[in-house]
Amino acid sequence: MKKIEIIDYLRGFSIFTIVLMHLIQSYPIPQIIRTASSFGGAGVHVFILCSGFGLYLSHLNKPLSYINFLKRRFIKVYIPYIAIILLSACIPCYASSENKFIELLSHIFLFKMFNESLEGSLGYQMWFISTIIQFYLLWPILVKLFMGKHKWYGTASAFLISLLWGMLTVLLKTNDMRIWNSFFLQYLWEFILGMKLAEIYYNRNFPTIKIPSYRYIIPIAIIGVGLTGITGIKGGWFKIFNDVPSLMGYLSIAILAYKLLPKIFKKFIIFTNQISYEWYLVHVLIFSCCTYYLPIKSIWISAIISLTTSYITAILYSKLIKMFKTNKKVFLNLELKEKKNV
Repeated sequence: MKKIEIIDYLRGFSIFTIVLMHLIQSYPIPQIIRTASSFGGAGVHVFILCSGFGLYLSHLNKPLSYINFLKRRFIKVYIPYIAIILLSACIPCYASSENKFIELLSHIFLFKMFNESLEGSLGYQMWFISTIIQFYLLWPILVKLFMGKHKWYGTASAFLISLLWGMLTVLLKTNDMRIWNSFFLQYLWEFILGMKLAEIYYNRNFPTIKIPSYRYIIPIAIIGVGLTGITGIKGGWFKIFNDVPSLMGYLSIAILAYKLLPKIFKKFIIFTNQISYEWYLVHVLIFSCCTYYLPIKSIWISAIISLTTSYITAILYSKLIKMFKTNKKVFLNLELKEKKNV
């Protein structure tokens, strides 16, 4: 399946701003800067949208059985994740809880997604892994219920379900609890919207994805960011509707950056997409270790060291994973040849 530059860019841009947000908020900074940096976390909406797009486009090009689909996701997502969790549990400054063994088991067997006290263990960013795995486990149901002959009804239904879920969390006063606000139903509409856009792209056989002009992007960015700020400040029932303007505003700003910034920046962001998952897994761990083992008074120097170290670690981890996959393929091919020769 050919790469689509804008999708790779959006994924890379999303992970970049998410990491920056976590870095900024790990230091004692003024509240106004902390609040403003939170908008970088809106990258998760675009990341989920792109995940739905990529998975469904791959499905349309080469459908897999449910078992083979899970097998691929297991190798690509679960194994690298568990490797970092095992490493995290061995670092004293990072895993200091008395319930370390239970926390470890909760990640390995995935029951952390149902326990608020465990969901943020061994890396508070790991909640996203729970969410995306829920989508993987329900993949054939999502395809059957929301795609195909349904036109836009499936996407509209997904949006309604997400809205109702948000309302339920507010009524139950659980909307600030991670196991509730990161449950897959919260992000269902974004994932299904990504799948729908992939279907349109595939059926119309577009050579590329056309980037909207400034006259559309700029107003949408202003409205999206403005409404995100209002709903975020108001909270409560208003926060239910936050995801839509948040996605609109963030996506528009990301596209503006794609159109305005130098080519070298775009190349850097597109490259970052290649290590986006590995960077997401390791960055909080590296930030914590750098802060603990390299206590530097200057926030700027400390932040640069932490960011650079986490990025290099992600590159190395990505290479290690590729090496493992290559060696595994070579081993399996040799084993297959030996069986044929017997």
